[in-house]
Amino acid sequence: MLRLASRQAFSVLRSNYSSAAAAGGGGLSDEMRKKIDGIVKKDDVVVFMKGTQQEPACGFSRNVKLVLDFHNVKFQDYNVLTDPELREGVKVYSEWPTIPQVYVKGEFVGGCDILISMHKDGEISDFLDNKGVPNKYGSK
Repeated sequence: MLRLASRQAFSVLRSNYSSAAAAGGGGLSDEMRKKIDGIVKKDDVVVFMKGTQQEPACGFSRNVKLVLDFHNVKFQDYNVLTDPELREGVKVYSEWPTIPQVYVKGEFVGGCDILISMHKDGEISDFLDNKGVPNKYGSK
């Protein structure tokens, strides 16, 4: 039930954000779109975060790292604090206004709240299994 509510909230926020971005002319250059597209498809799990895996620079990024570490999921981090264009670009690319952002096999999963919800609901291992991503509690 909580997962359904999270998905509904996710859809509403995403549509509100994309409407606001379109109204504000928040486009994304072809170059930046290609860069982000390459990044999210290069590794199985990608996290755009504030800071790094070794030194998360905000609590939300830290929580995403802790959930992925708990499940022994290897991920590639991208520190958006060192690249303001990337920081704003991923928000437009995903139509999601906040950082961190988690991608699995090129698909945008969500931010900290979604990942924590999947973890608490016991859904994260099945999700990762279905995507073919090794994890501590998965069946693969």
